[in-house]
Formats: sequence, structure tokens, C-alpha cells
Amino acid sequence: MNDTTINKGVPPTAMPDKVGRNFFWLVWSGIISIANSILLWIFLAQTRDVAEVGKFTIVMALYAMFVSICSFGLMPFIVSEISRRREHEAKTIAGFISSASVLLTITGLVCAVLMTISGVWTSGSPIVQISTLILSIAMIPTGLIAVGEATSIALGRTRLIAFVTTLENILRTIIPIGLIWFGYDISAVCVSFLAVRFVALSIYLIAARDQLSQFAFSRDEFRLLVKVAPTFAGTVIFAAVNWQVVIVLLGHYSTEIESAKYGVASRFLIPVAILMASYSSVIQPGLAQLAQNGMHQAGPYLSKMARYPLALATVAAILAPFLSKLVLTFFFGENYADAAPTLQILALSTVPFCMVMVAARGLVATGSQHIDLIANALGVIVCFSAGMILIPQYGAVGAAVAQFLSFLLMSLVEVGYLSRKIAGFNMWRVASISSAGLLLTYIFKWKE
Repeated sequence: MNDTTINKGVPPTAMPDKVGRNFFWLVWSGIISIANSILLWIFLAQTRDVAEVGKFTIVMALYAMFVSICSFGLMPFIVSEISRRREHEAKTIAGFISSASVLLTITGLVCAVLMTISGVWTSGSPIVQISTLILSIAMIPTGLIAVGEATSIALGRTRLIAFVTTLENILRTIIPIGLIWFGYDISAVCVSFLAVRFVALSIYLIAARDQLSQFAFSRDEFRLLVKVAPTFAGTVIFAAVNWQVVIVLLGHYSTEIESAKYGVASRFLIPVAILMASYSSVIQPGLAQLAQNGMHQAGPYLSKMARYPLALATVAAILAPFLSKLVLTFFFGENYADAAPTLQILALSTVPFCMVMVAARGLVATGSQHIDLIANALGVIVCFSAGMILIPQYGAVGAAVAQFLSFLLMSLVEVGYLSRKIAGFNMWRVASISSAGLLLTYIFKWKE
């Protein structure tokens, strides 16, 4: 990638002012991803039995976990490095991107093997094991796609991400629904997911065809990435396990019925996760640049950016006790009315989760990503321990409680650290108001 190509992007000094526009494109991508997730699961729940939905839940949990792991959590680092280098070290960007591509191809291959093994351990069902094997191949292109997305975010080209995500998710919705309609099982659906993943990679490769002709692997850049990878990789591995371990435990220690209940309830976490990933990615370049100019500017900016998702998550959690059963039966049918308590607890989990997503970007910008690693490790310990205790007895509800306790601990660790690390970052007052509103709501609902 030459200097001319690099400079065609958004000027670094303008990037904080581009948050709204870039967020719009990533939100659009998120909306399409949400549609894919919700529509496919609705159709599957309405046309197949609960046990098959439970099997699909287990397969997709393993897929989601390893999709997150195979990028080694390096996307925020890649975005920050490209954003930083554009101003002073533009000539080094090509080598950095090329080296990142090589590293994440290797990690994709490793994750493909580990995902296949995990499928065998999690479930004795042949269809689950075969489907997991098929989807494991998707890890190979996913690492390269992560590099393409990170580069696009850093250069302000989020429209490319929006286009690829839109196409990929339209295909990931239409084709699987057609396969289910014609009676194919979930392994055929997984084959379609795999094919569409390679289509997405092809588009990123076509968009970067000029840069591919200037491929410049650098050992120094590769060593830099390998050096920082353990912290980021550890963080994303713990985060991915934290998200999916309860479903794995449900598959291993509970029933496919309970897995299905958690699966449909957790569909409503997908919009939150996607939108927060988009939101935190968009604020990352501006935050990285403000941090370079002094943390006194980064603190107020980070506080402001954290308040918006916190407010929206609080509203969603307040509404959940009143709407959960209605929403579940409307979308998935009467068979899933019993999943309402699970959805209520998961809705409550979105409040600390949103705080964690924003705080994690602040930790990266300040070079304190080891705190995010520690928080995620503690979160996994809590989630796994609580899940082992609660899931055998309470099933999906126990899994949701374990998830909530994990996110709550993580938010306390990360927000507490940043409040001491960065002047001007203070979320305790806003968090207290949010907590009070939620407490009053659930007390009122409990007394009914």
C-alpha cells in the first residue's frame, strides 16, 4: 500500500468529527446482521422442533466463540496503529497490514482445528459434530476479513464494511431459509454460511487489489504483532469464552430444550453486541488521537461516549420485565414463553456489558489493555463457576444469571480502573442513577 493510497482516507485530524457518519455505516451493517440473526432463528423456531433449535444453538455458539478468537483480538490494535501511523509513519503501513494478514491466517487455521475438537466434546449428536466441522473451515477467511475491516475503519471507509456486511447477511438469511424450507438439516445451513464467508473475503480482496500487488511482509512488524498478541488474544479468548461458555455448559450438562430457550432469548443480545462493537470501533480512532495529545482530553470524551449506550441499555432493561413474554411468543411461538425470565436477566446484563465495551477501548488507548485481560479472565471464572452451580438445576435461567454476574464484575473492574487512570472519566454518578432505576423497576415487578 503506497502513501498516495493511504492519504486518500479521512485526514487523522478530522476523524473525531467523522464519528457520526462512520457510525451510521457500521450501524447499518449491524442492522443487517441483526435481521439475519433474528429472521433465521424465527423461521427455524417456527418450522423445526425445539430439540433441533437446541442443536443449532450449540453449533452457532461454538462458531461465534471461535470467530471472535481467530482474529486474536487485534482489530482495535490494528485500527489504532494505522490511525497513528497515517500522520507520521505512512510508509510503514503496507508492511504492517501484510504482516497482520499472515498472522491472522495462521490463527484461523489453528482455530479451525480447535473448533472441530470442541464440537466433539460439547455434544454427542452427529449432526452437531458434522456442522461444527463444516463451519470450522470458515475460520480461515475470517482472520483476513478482520484485517480488511480494521483497515477500512482506520481509513474512514466504513461504507465498504456496510456493503460487504449487507451482502453477506442477505445471503446468510435468504439461502438458509430456503434450505430449511426445502427440508435440509442444519449441516446444509452451515455449508451455506461457509460459502458466503468466502464471498465476503473475495470482495475485500477485490477492493484491496492495488494494495495486494504491493504485498510487503515485514519480520519486524510481524514480531511487533506477535509481541502484543498475547494480551489482546488472551482478552478476546476470555471474552469469547465468557459469551458462549454457558451454552456449551448447557449442551454438556443440561438438555437441548434448555439450550433452545437460552438460544432464542440470547438472540436479543445480538443487536446489543453488534451495535456496541460498531460504536466502540468508530470511537477508537478519535480516542487514540486524543490520547496522544494528553489524557485530559480523552477522559471527558470517553465519558460522553459511554453515557449514550448506558442510557439506552437501561431503558431496554427496564422494559424487559413487561415485554419479554410477549416478544418471545410473538417471534418464536408459544413453545418459548417459558424463556421470558431468561430474557429478562439477559436484558439486565446489557447495562454492564455496554460499559465494558466502551471502557475496553479506553484501556487500549491508554496502553492498559492488560486490565481488560484481567477483567475478562475474572469474568470467565465467575461465569464458568456460577454456570457449573446454576445450570444443572436452573437450566437457561441459571445460564443467564451466570452471564449477568460476569459482566457486572468486569464493568466494576474496568470502570473503576479508568476512573483512577484518566482524569475527567467518571461514570459512577450515571451508573448509580441507572442502577436505581433498574432496582425500582424490578422491585415493582416483583411485588405484582
